[in-house]
Amino acid sequence: MIYVWQLLLWGIQLLLWLFCLAQDSAALQSVIGWCAAFGALISAVTFVWLLPKAYRSLLWRRRKSVRPSREVQLERRRMAAALHDGVGSQLVHLISLSEQHPAPAMRRALEQCLLDLRLIVDSMDAQDESLGVLLARFRHRLQPVLERQGISLHWDVWDPEAMGGAGCLPRGSMAREIMAVVQEAISNVLQHAQAHEVWISLAATAQTGASSVFVHACLSIEDDGKGLIQAVGQDMGTESSAGMGLLNMRRRAQAIGGKFEIQPRMAGGTKITITW
Repeated sequence: MIYVWQLLLWGIQLLLWLFCLAQDSAALQSVIGWCAAFGALISAVTFVWLLPKAYRSLLWRRRKSVRPSREVQLERRRMAAALHDGVGSQLVHLISLSEQHPAPAMRRALEQCLLDLRLIVDSMDAQDESLGVLLARFRHRLQPVLERQGISLHWDVWDPEAMGGAGCLPRGSMAREIMAVVQEAISNVLQHAQAHEVWISLAATAQTGASSVFVHACLSIEDDGKGLIQAVGQDMGTESSAGMGLLNMRRRAQAIGGKFEIQPRMAGGTKITITW
């Protein structure tokens, strides 16, 4: 925006020089007249130089809207289609080949890659959707993967909009941060927990005030796997792969003003909660 103000100031200065020259037809015969002409020339050159910069500055300000431009949306759809049709079809082919030559570890890794890819494709076209919609899409992608690995999914998600209640679940960037925590937690279950059951639940924690944009709620992910191997407090301060995953989940929760907790499940396994 500074270029716009500079353009305005130089334009005013150019008009003043031209006004001085226009007042006296014999101005060029004096030193003052030549100074005025030189000043007008410098002002004109600077004005022309600033003009495209000011125009680009105005366009840039217009693009700072929360909603992406039509060009960005089209590019996202193109990339999503390319990922789905290219990489996605190759992963499906590799999974079918693994059925002919059984290798459980490789098959699980391929299914995890395919799940991650589909979630990425979904997220590219879900910039302003609510958490309830994102969770429903996540369940649709996750359930077949869990069933193939012999893991039961228990789903208990509360959505005030679907039930006709007051308030609404987070949407936009806040919903995406919460979903990133859920995806990381489920990824850990699939890769490390050796679980047989997974519970995903969402419930309200307090009445929503008049000044609140979204409802206050708690989202939990539980499993009956082998549980925590070492103290969480030690993991959070290290740069190990396990510690970095937990650290990233905590950072995402803090970014939305929420609270992240991880603890052993009473009946065995692990329980992760994010509260906002």
